[in-house]
Amino acid sequence: MIRVVSILLLTLGFSPLALAEEVRYQLDLDISWSGDTHPHDWPANGGHMSGLIGATHHGRYVMFADGNTASSGVKSVAERGRQRILRAELDEAIERKRVKHVFEANGIKQVPGRISATIAVSETHARVSFVTMIAPSPDWFTGLAGVKLRNDAGWRDKAVHVLWAWDAGTDRGQSYASDNDANQPAESIRLVASPHFLDNTGLKQVGTATFTRID
Repeated sequence: MIRVVSILLLTLGFSPLALAEEVRYQLDLDISWSGDTHPHDWPANGGHMSGLIGATHHGRYVMFADGNTASSGVKSVAERGRQRILRAELDEAIERKRVKHVFEANGIKQVPGRISATIAVSETHARVSFVTMIAPSPDWFTGLAGVKLRNDAGWRDKAVHVLWAWDAGTDRGQSYASDNDANQPAESIRLVASPHFLDNTGLKQVGTATFTRID
């Protein structure tokens, strides 16, 4: 049976050893969002970022996407900075083999700042997604979805991505200090295009995320 599976994997272009191989990356979020860079309606007590939660996965798992409705887990992170529900969703995805590893990291008590984590990816689960709350806010978050760290040439040594502010579509609030006012039904996820993250030059980034291969 093992021989049959190995032959099938080779036929499909996969090496059994490569499939088992995992490589590690350092993920660094450099958050530039602050009162200096985003002065509109800046909260009196400053801003912070919730703890980060993410996963390595294959192409059939989607943590969030422009135009999709936020899952209960993403909603909980975006509105409250709470990771428990999303962690449960990821555990279920692990059971279904869509997610390989879950990773978490501490947030930032006062922006600007940095969030860092070490992640492991494999050839079968070479994509990375993560989210963290922009706080205070009604339901705004930043993150990346489906970043692929392996291409036809192999593992990428380094990849840098811009981080934007996203609206989860689950709360009607229009400012950092808005009271909770749930959208019924929820709207779709979209980029925050209010003056908080938009000026006459276009959308203003929250920061950058850098993936650096470490082994």
